[in-house]
Amino acid sequence: MRWESLFADLESQLNAVRARERTVEIQEMVRIERSQLRLWDHLAGQLGTELIVDLLGGHRLRGMLQHVGVNWLSLREGPAEYLVVDAGIRSLEIAGHRAAVAEESTVRRRVSLGAALRSLVRDRARVTVWAVDGALLGTGTLDHAGADHLRLALHPVDGYRREAEVRSVALLPLVSVAALRHET
Repeated sequence: MRWESLFADLESQLNAVRARERTVEIQEMVRIERSQLRLWDHLAGQLGTELIVDLLGGHRLRGMLQHVGVNWLSLREGPAEYLVVDAGIRSLEIAGHRAAVAEESTVRRRVSLGAALRSLVRDRARVTVWAVDGALLGTGTLDHAGADHLRLALHPVDGYRREAEVRSVALLPLVSVAALRHET
């Protein structure tokens, strides 16, 4: 009788040690999986939530997360939409306590910054462009989105791209662009 009790106790201790080891192993696997999660994958699981974006130049943007592409995101704030480039972001704050769900979308991964900018060019969108240092690069209409630059016809943001209204044309290196705002 005494031996059975001793063996039962040893067996329960062994099972407890195995359960703790299994828990530690699962926790480590979760940490490894999370360590491979990119910022953009994390954000893709937050579509439709309120996001606060602090830009390197000191501007603070707040809006509903609409799209997440390859190294860019878009926010909607009322009638305005912001296209924010990763190089201009200081920090991101997700409003509320919604759990992150990583989303690996091959379509979303293919939507490059260039494709998003070309859609603004195609729509003849009137934009305001800020630099990574916070400076206003200009207001006007995007004429062209090149591989490494934007061509912006400078005119008042409430005007249209007409020869009489265009003051000049600015060539903006993409590395200097933090965010664009356009009214929808």
